[in-house]
Amino acid sequence: MFRPALAMTVLAVCFSASGGAAVITDPANDFIASFTGTKSGDLDVLSTFATFNGTNFQIGGTLNAPVGTNPNALYVFGFNRGAATSNFAALGLPGIVFDTVITMTGAGVLGGRDLVANQPITLPGPAQISGSSFQFSVPLSVLPSLGLNPLQYGINLWPRDASVPAGNAQIADFAPNDTTFNATAVPEPSSILLLSAGVAGIALLRRRMHG
Repeated sequence: MFRPALAMTVLAVCFSASGGAAVITDPANDFIASFTGTKSGDLDVLSTFATFNGTNFQIGGTLNAPVGTNPNALYVFGFNRGAATSNFAALGLPGIVFDTVITMTGAGVLGGRDLVANQPITLPGPAQISGSSFQFSVPLSVLPSLGLNPLQYGINLWPRDASVPAGNAQIADFAPNDTTFNATAVPEPSSILLLSAGVAGIALLRRRMHG
């Protein structure tokens, strides 16, 4: 027997389970000991996130001060697509590995580099910035798999102070502190529309059955 109320509940549960980002939190004022730059709040990560909808990664974070407070701030996301050889073992953090970097400036300008192919990455932009938070999209087409499923890609965010001579002394913070995290799956816009249409259709059918 068809039960519209049950069908609506199932759709609602599926929608809520597939939506939303898992937020990775990071302690305030946890600048790493080797950092020699300015301890500005916008170089201190409070949280970061990444979602993947099958076509694009949406990544971003929240800082301890408005983005751009330090005019020399850079925000680097490292990705491990399955061929990571670069790491931060020199800082005692061998668990943060990456084969690609995506960088945002304090003004929201985006760029990147595939460290395996040694080629620059061009990204749509600029990033969306609102006070101490920011986010932007990275198409999967510029991050092709090197052995891992996109939902298995390892990700980490580390702000840098570009006024410091190049090297690890530029890095102010890591989020997470000593490892990587994975993106959360979310539905594509077309899937959301399909779910919405399904719910609307079930509601209409229910009204007709009880009308």
